[in-house]
Amino acid sequence: MTAELHVRYSPDDEWLGQLVATVKSGTFSGTSSAWFDRQAVKDGFINTRREFPISAASPPVIQGGFWDRDRKGILEQCHLRIAVRPYNVRGELLVVVDLATESRTNPDRDQQQSVTVRFLTEYGNLDTFAAEFEQVLHGQRERATLLGSKT
Repeated sequence: MTAELHVRYSPDDEWLGQLVATVKSGTFSGTSSAWFDRQAVKDGFINTRREFPISAASPPVIQGGFWDRDRKGILEQCHLRIAVRPYNVRGELLVVVDLATESRTNPDRDQQQSVTVRFLTEYGNLDTFAAEFEQVLHGQRERATLLGSKT
């Protein structure tokens, strides 16, 4: 069974934009978005992906949502996270995608929707995705797609 992750980027200005991710694996699917600095996406995910092999200690990851105003670097509410880490000795990679709706008030958190999807992929698929993703960030492509198989 196949799995797919699609990302789109809508720039707000030359630095910031909204990243929209849609993931489907088997019967599970979801869509969410978060605001990102374009360079942070390149540094935190695309450039990290170019390391071979991917490090289990510092894998490619991007995450966004509501950041804590008092504690720098602390994500208070995650709306979109994509992480890729080594899975086995054959070189397969595990992709973990966390998506959630926004909840601006604490009582709404009980009604917040979320989905976590995990699937396997290969370095070749990830290389294609990273190249497409970089094109998406520069407005040269509408979306990037990462293909995999359901775990």
